[in-house]
Amino acid sequence: MSVVLNYGQQGHFECDLPQERLVGFYPAPEPVADLPAALRHALEEPLEFPPLWRAVVPGDHVVLALDRHTPQAATLIAAVYEIIAAQGVTPSDILILQPTALAGPKVTDPRILLPEAVRDVVQWRVHDATDPAQQAYLATTANGERIYLDRDVVHADFVMSIGQIGFDPVLGYRGTNTVLYPGLSSTSAVQKARGFGHQELDPEDERPLRQLVDEIGWLLGIQFSLQVLPSRGSGVSTVLAGYEQSVWQRGRELLAAQREVQLAERAEIVVISIDADAAGHGWEQVGAALATARSLVMRGGKVVILSELNGDCSDLSDGMRMVRNCRSPREALKPLRDQVPPDFLPATQLAQMADWAKIYLLSRLDSGLVEDLFMIPLENEQEVSRLLAGKAACAFIEGAQHTHGRLQTSDNSDDDE
Repeated sequence: MSVVLNYGQQGHFECDLPQERLVGFYPAPEPVADLPAALRHALEEPLEFPPLWRAVVPGDHVVLALDRHTPQAATLIAAVYEIIAAQGVTPSDILILQPTALAGPKVTDPRILLPEAVRDVVQWRVHDATDPAQQAYLATTANGERIYLDRDVVHADFVMSIGQIGFDPVLGYRGTNTVLYPGLSSTSAVQKARGFGHQELDPEDERPLRQLVDEIGWLLGIQFSLQVLPSRGSGVSTVLAGYEQSVWQRGRELLAAQREVQLAERAEIVVISIDADAAGHGWEQVGAALATARSLVMRGGKVVILSELNGDCSDLSDGMRMVRNCRSPREALKPLRDQVPPDFLPATQLAQMADWAKIYLLSRLDSGLVEDLFMIPLENEQEVSRLLAGKAACAFIEGAQHTHGRLQTSDNSDDDE
């Protein structure tokens, strides 16, 4: 059987494998053919909600809460703007607000596809979690926690969440209300929410933080949401709009159908490709992909990463430096948990995977740096093909940073912590 995996921005790997050795092949979904048309349809015929144009009136102060690194964000914003501007909402009364982040690449201006005459009139701001003057008291949760959010969100006439539904190691799923908290709150809220992934839980299991953000969405009165599911690369495979809870439910169902990886048993080799998505092409994507691979590869097996990672030691973030400075992957876990650096999750995911199985990395990184991070460097695709020679059972996952791995039968053999 022929297997094709795209990776990075231009990487393309092909191999032929006997059918009996292929235990799973999961290509990424294709992008929607006409995204503007799909957006118009979703916003005119939303799920269990009137059309978007009926939600606003002239004089409304509108906040479009846009999650960071949403695929095709500028196209989404342009579609929403066209509808609400036609209802008489003035451009200066529209604010595109994005959450803060203590780590990760900067966001780009999402107004680039707006009409040139209003492009700089429509407001765009990234929330500053360090500035108490930007925050206002929203309400107290059922557990007695006082919630502060960006002042403009609290006082807006209409707030719409825009983002991406995806798997998340802490939340189970991200999307809809997760744009609100902690990213539109305080630094202490961001730091408090930064924590450990729950590898023992399935995405649909209850998570305290997810319950909190949904309560915050209810307290704020969020009703209308526009969400997308990612396709191959930085594209969009599905557009959903309408009543927040309906979008949330339908989005999770479609995400499971498109991106959940299920194997009957652990594979000896798992090949994961990482494409350059809306959030970039870095260690965050690597960590998420490795979390999927760890659920599917046998202990002592092989994980092969196809990437176009680039950089040197000076580009390493705090958590990755901590991993590099330890004598073993397992040794790195304690300081990571003690200090919880901004890149805690990808650094921990790398250390856990390196402690579980052998990692082979195809990249543009210096081979010495790759080895320092407890991985085996691969120079080219021919070396990948040589690794796959033999009789080992193999699984292939394209765009693995967007996936979740699950075994069809119960397997507790990885409880090594």
